[in-house]
Amino acid sequence: MANYVLTLALKTELWQEHILEKRLNIARMIYNSCLSKILKRHRKMINSSEYKGISNLDKKEQSKRYKELDKKYLISKFELNKYVKPMTQKFKKNIGSQMGQELAERAFATYEKFKYSKAKKVYFKSMKIS
Repeated sequence: MANYVLTLALKTELWQEHILEKRLNIARMIYNSCLSKILKRHRKMINSSEYKGISNLDKKEQSKRYKELDKKYLISKFELNKYVKPMTQKFKKNIGSQMGQELAERAFATYEKFKYSKAKKVYFKSMKIS
């Protein structure tokens, strides 16, 4: 089945473009911040002696211990939503709380791909210059 993408130019005023640009930039910064935070927590967990000692256990015990470490180092979608809440309150005129949670969940999904070796590297969103 073929997929096609139709791109249409929006007829916008200059002030509308500025608003869109501002909102997209804020969303990019929130996403990058969430991704950075979850990767710092992951790095901290991996460098712990508890994590290094898990590898010689059986699979069920390993899984249980990994889940415990995730809780200890605050690696969960819920914790990331708690992290993003103050940011969305600061930018509530531009980004709603639901959008902030969605950005946090996207960052967490990216982290999970990295964690389970479905992605080799995590990419941060960059500012697009047009």
